[in-house]
Amino acid sequence: MIPAPDHLPIALRAYAAAPKARKPRRGIGASDWTLTFDCETRTDASQALRFGAFQLRKGDAVKFAGLFYDPQELSKAEVETLLAYAKRHKLLAMTRDEFVDDYLFGRAYRLRARIVGFNLPFDISRLAVRHGLAKDAMYGGFTFTLSHQKFWPNVRIKHLSRRAAIMDFAAPFRQRDSRSQRNRGEKTPVRRGYFVDVSTLAHSLLSRGFDLGALSRFLEVPNPKLEFDDFDGPVCDEMLRYVVRDVQATWECYAALMSKLEALELPDLQPEQIFSEASLGKAYLRAMGIAPWREVQPDFPEDLMGALMSSYYGGRSEVRIRREVRQVILCDFLSMYPTVCTLMGLWRYVTASGMGWRDATAEAQSLLAGVSVEDLQSPDFWQKLSMLVKVLPDADIFPVRAAYEGEQLSTIAANYLSSDAPLWFTLADCIAAKLLTGKAPKVVEAIAFDPGPMQDGLRPVNISGKAEYRVDPVETDFFKRVIELRKETQGRMKAASGAEKVMLDGAQHNLKICGNSTSYGIWLQINVAKRSKRFIASIIGHDGKAFDRETNKAEKPGEFFHPLLGALITGAARLMLAITESLIERQGLEWAFCDTDSMAIAKPCTMAGDEFRNRVEEIANWFVALNPYAFPGSILKIESENDGLATGEPEPLYCWAVSSKRYALFNLASDGAPILRKVSAHGLGHLRSPYDQANPPADIPAADESVMRDGVERWHCDLWFEIVLAGLGLKPDMPRLDFHPAMNAPAVSRYGATAPELLGWFKHHNANRLYRDQVKPFGFLLSLSAKRNWAKGETIAPEARKGRPRKVSPVKPIAPFSKDSATIAATAFDRITGNAVPASDLHTYREAIGRYHLHPKSKFLNGDYLDRGTTNRRHIRASAIRYIGKEANEIDRQQVLGADSELDPEYGLSADSVSQFRVALVELVALVGKAGAAKALRIPPGRLGAILSDRAALEGAAAGGLSMRLPVEVAKARSAALAGEGELQRLREMIKELGLREAARRHGVDASNLRRKLRRM
Repeated sequence: MIPAPDHLPIALRAYAAAPKARKPRRGIGASDWTLTFDCETRTDASQALRFGAFQLRKGDAVKFAGLFYDPQELSKAEVETLLAYAKRHKLLAMTRDEFVDDYLFGRAYRLRARIVGFNLPFDISRLAVRHGLAKDAMYGGFTFTLSHQKFWPNVRIKHLSRRAAIMDFAAPFRQRDSRSQRNRGEKTPVRRGYFVDVSTLAHSLLSRGFDLGALSRFLEVPNPKLEFDDFDGPVCDEMLRYVVRDVQATWECYAALMSKLEALELPDLQPEQIFSEASLGKAYLRAMGIAPWREVQPDFPEDLMGALMSSYYGGRSEVRIRREVRQVILCDFLSMYPTVCTLMGLWRYVTASGMGWRDATAEAQSLLAGVSVEDLQSPDFWQKLSMLVKVLPDADIFPVRAAYEGEQLSTIAANYLSSDAPLWFTLADCIAAKLLTGKAPKVVEAIAFDPGPMQDGLRPVNISGKAEYRVDPVETDFFKRVIELRKETQGRMKAASGAEKVMLDGAQHNLKICGNSTSYGIWLQINVAKRSKRFIASIIGHDGKAFDRETNKAEKPGEFFHPLLGALITGAARLMLAITESLIERQGLEWAFCDTDSMAIAKPCTMAGDEFRNRVEEIANWFVALNPYAFPGSILKIESENDGLATGEPEPLYCWAVSSKRYALFNLASDGAPILRKVSAHGLGHLRSPYDQANPPADIPAADESVMRDGVERWHCDLWFEIVLAGLGLKPDMPRLDFHPAMNAPAVSRYGATAPELLGWFKHHNANRLYRDQVKPFGFLLSLSAKRNWAKGETIAPEARKGRPRKVSPVKPIAPFSKDSATIAATAFDRITGNAVPASDLHTYREAIGRYHLHPKSKFLNGDYLDRGTTNRRHIRASAIRYIGKEANEIDRQQVLGADSELDPEYGLSADSVSQFRVALVELVALVGKAGAAKALRIPPGRLGAILSDRAALEGAAAGGLSMRLPVEVAKARSAALAGEGELQRLREMIKELGLREAARRHGVDASNLRRKLRRM
């Protein structure tokens, strides 16, 4: 049954017109010199430099090694200790200024050396004597002055993500060109430098995050990081040995990673150019000679770009059975994105010299009218999916991006959608709608795309530098071949041992990175850059119409941007899940949750376990026919979590799901206790672990090592153990949250001042402090949360006698970085006032996660805090269309700052939506009057007048909450008006039959009053 509609504005991706693609210019490149350094700092909020160590190498040979220090931070005795240590170990010793001028600039900069560090932005910022805001392309970042000598350049750093930052040298404050060069009109390019953060390089090459200690152990370098924690004390030999070893460990990790990079045989890919796994994927495409689509087809029509971008939605992640223990079988699609790329033949578009398009309206109408789930079992059918379809949704199930229940951020859900305006979707989404509702969407228009001729000059490449992993882009589907090679390597790895097994594991890992990084993200890569001044951008909407919008965010497509591929890949993945959902319903089963490429199929309560397993296997076997690879089997796999830890044989698996990406899978022990098999860390990752594995709760069994992956920590498992235990008992709403004494300590999030607005937190704190005593960019601090204290915090100031009562700012506590909870509690202070914050005023871990197990999912019905059971799809009637740019999310940042819609480019409502909003608003005023309309919409009459008279105010109101309330109030007013007309007609008939006086008597009113009422009506 389709529920009553919710009137909501829906959000569509728009295309911000970009200049034509240019081939990147290649510089001279780095020399074989390398400067590696590390800084040690105070442990207070300033984290000011105390001392550090460095190595300057030519190739592998150390040419200079030494210690540097800040004379203002070390006592005379500490300096003597440092100098004596340096002399004993034949190290150079110098001040910070000498290191910067003579080695960082005098040698490394001049010699074009790579500058290497672990978490390099932090170390560079510790060397700085001042900082400012970066300009131009680095706007939104910082510029650091490292030297007192004005002729040396500043260093600029711009934070990209939790794992990466752009770093370079600014132009120096001196004339770079000789007089003869200037006379000839020649310009010397700015020497931007070569900065390599080993943390970023490791994450990109190894697909996981590390601290330096973990990385040095993982790579098994000769000199791993030492353990040392007493940085509050005076400088001592052990402390100096620690920093010297850190530099050596950083170098050895860098060298080991460079060996892995060189083994990939991607000579044009330099370590300073690597920011993520996607950097490797793009390098493979370049190595094959593949030119980006925007280069080979620069004149692609912008109206089609608008349609393509509007049809893009991300992966589907939903919970269907909420907060109930259900037996499930977890199924996962084999390499979902490479698989759908292979089935649809998308490699033809990657290697093509452009693409053509044609009208396919009749073809789409015919296909949707007759398509069935059986048709989708044919691999040939998937070749037809390179099509975009404009439909008029009428309670059809489509991906809907909206701010559900008034939330600040828009999320995507497969919901019923109705719209008076036609919308673009992929053909895959239209087929999914047909499977899930049984009716074909109404097709208005359709466009089919075909790849053009293959590019010239394509060449084979050896994946991982191995001849046996050779792929020819002309003869072979790259996506298909990479998955086949990985499967083959995994098979050989199972039979191998020792060094051979390690080697094969590395090879299959490289193949995984290669497949994943080329089969999705790079095609929709858009880089968003904030600008210092607002500008007019040309925006193309879903209807192909261009309009100008003032913004301060510039969207620049990535090198291999190809919106057709991005839209088709995610649409096909959603179709795979829709097929699975359709087969589940056909088999009389249910499902608990789905997440991009997986689905937990749930057993009906009355079904036997063996019957359940057999039906799930039938579903998995249905997908055997869609296997496009050379190896046999289904592309829908029954995951290993469904097998017992001890036996390896099938064992009942149970699920407790709260909301999207928040769930636990578990077996049951003989005593009924849960045995965790897989848990989610979603919504917990911003919190530091309250305790480590060496100090676990005494009464909670440790989870198996297989559970501790993908960022899951011991305390996450313990929390889910208690949530599941409560769910198995009689109090599912009240799990035990104080299962460890540390849960009563202040809840702590790690925070880095990675952007100017974040550093702005400390405007008042930094005022009147020397630079070295200030909180500086990229410093590590701890963010805490204050309790709502009416006595001290948000109170009404008694002196505010006129106007709106003034609120006192709430306490915003932070603390210097420390691993000890008692120290954190003792050193917390308000970042606004600098005043100490008592530990009793801080939220504990237990309080911070108090509603984690109840987290609502507003994009579905029956998803509120205390709701349990099956969630239901909403019915969304699009009250307006809101255009947005790249959905940056920046989860790590929003976990500290809170949800902030300003992080994503916003382009306002479509022109039609604004017009429709105004028409509805005028109708409401006509029906109930201006005062009645203002009251119904819960706004002041003055604001209503401004909305009706001012275009900007009208657009703002239409984009906000009024667009949700207005359709409801118009419907109410229409009903009231109809009811009034009916009453008037009945009253006139009564007067005609009985006369005015008798009718007035029966109504209990005076005849003259009844006459006046008739005139008003």
